[in-house]
Amino acid sequence: MQKKSLNLFFPIWKPLFVLLLFFVCSIINAQDLQRNFKLTGVVVDSAFGKGLTDVNILFLSRIDNKTITGTSTDAEGNFTAENINENIVRVKFSMVGYQTKIIDSVSLETTSRLGLIRLKATGIMLPEVVIKSIKPMIEFHIDRQVVNIDQVPGSTGSLTDALKNSGAVQIDPSTNKITVRGQDVRIQMDGHPYDVPDNMLAQMPASMFDQVEVILSPSAKESAEGGAYILNLISKKSILDSYNGSISLNTSTNNRNYGGLNFNYKKDKLNIFTSFFSGLGSYKSFSDNEQINYNSSSLYRQLIDGEDNFKGYGAYLKLGCDYNLDEKNLLTFYGTYNKFKYDADAVSDNNVSNNLGLPLYSFNNKSNSTYKFDNLSLYGFYKRKFDKEGNDLTFDALYTHIKSPSNTDRNVIYSNGNGLPQKHNSATGEKANTFIFKTEYIYPAEIGKFEAGYNFTYRDRENDYNALDYSYITNDWNDSLNLSNLFKYNEDIHAFYLTYSNTFGKIEIKTGIRGENLQTKGEQIISSENFSKNFFNLFPNLNIAYKFNDMFQVAFNTFRRVRYPQLYFVNPFKQYNGPNSYSMGNPNIQPYFLNSFGLSLSQFINVYYVYSTGLFNYVTSVIEDSVTVSSPINISSNKTYGVELTLPYYNTPMMPVHLPDFISMLNVQFGYTYRKQTGQYLNEDLNYSGYYKWLTANLGFKLWFDVNANLSFRYNPKSVTRRSINEETHILSLYFSKTFMDQKLQANLSISDLLNSQKYLSQTYGTEFYSKNSFTQYRSRSISIGISYRINDYKERRDRSIDDGRDASDKAKF
Repeated sequence: MQKKSLNLFFPIWKPLFVLLLFFVCSIINAQDLQRNFKLTGVVVDSAFGKGLTDVNILFLSRIDNKTITGTSTDAEGNFTAENINENIVRVKFSMVGYQTKIIDSVSLETTSRLGLIRLKATGIMLPEVVIKSIKPMIEFHIDRQVVNIDQVPGSTGSLTDALKNSGAVQIDPSTNKITVRGQDVRIQMDGHPYDVPDNMLAQMPASMFDQVEVILSPSAKESAEGGAYILNLISKKSILDSYNGSISLNTSTNNRNYGGLNFNYKKDKLNIFTSFFSGLGSYKSFSDNEQINYNSSSLYRQLIDGEDNFKGYGAYLKLGCDYNLDEKNLLTFYGTYNKFKYDADAVSDNNVSNNLGLPLYSFNNKSNSTYKFDNLSLYGFYKRKFDKEGNDLTFDALYTHIKSPSNTDRNVIYSNGNGLPQKHNSATGEKANTFIFKTEYIYPAEIGKFEAGYNFTYRDRENDYNALDYSYITNDWNDSLNLSNLFKYNEDIHAFYLTYSNTFGKIEIKTGIRGENLQTKGEQIISSENFSKNFFNLFPNLNIAYKFNDMFQVAFNTFRRVRYPQLYFVNPFKQYNGPNSYSMGNPNIQPYFLNSFGLSLSQFINVYYVYSTGLFNYVTSVIEDSVTVSSPINISSNKTYGVELTLPYYNTPMMPVHLPDFISMLNVQFGYTYRKQTGQYLNEDLNYSGYYKWLTANLGFKLWFDVNANLSFRYNPKSVTRRSINEETHILSLYFSKTFMDQKLQANLSISDLLNSQKYLSQTYGTEFYSKNSFTQYRSRSISIGISYRINDYKERRDRSIDDGRDASDKAKF
């Protein structure tokens, strides 16, 4: 019955595809037939977001400033001007009681809509404000999509809500995790890796940010290490001498609490800034697992019933300053400190039977773990501007120190033992020091812009693992399994890059190449094992785009990326995970490479192909009849083909159809991915192929008393391959928000997982084993409330980045 319902559900992609093509073609055709230009938009009060009636709008010639035509807004603030006979015009907005605004240049060949125009109410006569141009909601650049937050419906809410309404990314309603094309993204703030819990972004007001860059083809300037795509949050920066700040707080019924404070003070040449975020929380989950080892008679079948409890906290502090020496020289210094700590308690009941189905023994496994993470970073930046605009020389330097100790106490009581528990204690101390230096020269020539740079990175890491077992005979602790070890690892990277970009009419091109040389050295002190590796690789990048107008663009992207092995991937010593279970590194593991090709029509249709070689994968094998060992290896290849169809609708005059006024947006997206993997490990055949589908829908609507609401739904059907089965999942969530005090205070209410349906079930079929894993989170349905308050219209500053993210560590799961 379930399979039948699934087959009935997913053929909707066919009519969705037809509807999408009709939607796109109808708009393009309508715009192509226009010889006299047309312009639409909405004018609202800047404080309350209400549409303004009878705003006077004049369209002026850029040649002689004479009036071409004029119009006014309706009762909702909408306006439409037709039969504009010049392709570039100046637009003037005026109304009694509001400051006049002029858009100095609007190209009607590429722009048919202005989006939201905000007028500021004033009781005195102010000079008119002139802006050079108006930006659309989403700008389609050659290698990225740029979301202009102020133009997004619902931009008075949280950053996550604004991104969801833009349709440029996908957001999991239960966790607020952001993905692009079904892939994990590397989140940055102003170019820096921003390693905060996903829920923290959901509590940050969208008004703090100017733009969000969805980078679909990372430049050669970026480190070649990292995920396929990057999400860069660009914060606003105060340019007036003033002090300003923001405060935010959030709490929920599933005991997850967050808060943040930002402050900025600018006076003349000096700008001082600080940020602080903190969170604490706890959660509980239940698991039900089954493991069958086909070739083992003594540990043939194992049933595991477990419960995990977690509690922890995290904090982030940033303090620094900018100083303008003069008009051509700028200095920036700042420091950051991250601290995370969590405690985890796990209990499981295990029952073991032989290959005849007869019970052999059972055991109870209890573990108590503590994990800490401390990160101190110091950053310096110098910029020199030359006489020619855009001709710059920059220097960056970053030092990072990381310390992350952890320890685990484990007690195992066997039914067939002597009544005494097996006690095991392990402690890990990891230290890492990183220094990064970068210099870059930018030269805007007549034939295009050239950027050349050099990047040097040095890392020194140490991992000290101590394991002890308690002996009731000798009444002391000793390392009976010989697991303790000390592993030292260092690496240095030398990278050079060159990029070129230019625009030829409606065609834009951006290309570059990066050469990286990675040298690594590892030393296992206990076993006296040593190894060193030297890798040199080139990473080309090519982007070509043709822009029809501000809404439609066809783009082709191709690039190459790499993932280097982390420290715990290469340490050859075994680590104890529990009775009959170990994990160990692989010093012979190689980097894996990712090659991506993509073709897109704005945000409506995306087709992509990703080919990865040497992909990292943890594989499990059975040794000594009953011991499972997990180790990372390089799988020979992985091919991914995908297509995304997105139907975004915003209730504005520029849309071809009009929904009821209380509906603000409707966004529907269907995704399909086909993946094929090849590989072999010992006796395990890792070859498989399979498809994955997903459907997301977001509906925004306006309620009484100016309350904004959003209903979000995501569905993942059952997926089957020759090695695994993942059961279907679905989640429905509801969100409300309202602003007070001239939009300085915002209140949010969200109900996550309205149907309480967050349960996961997966099965894995190996050559020598079978496993089934079931996971349920306690209180997956939760209600959260949050508030945020802005002091003096706080705008956060922008930063540069030279960090490649290689020091990113597991963070607390708030």
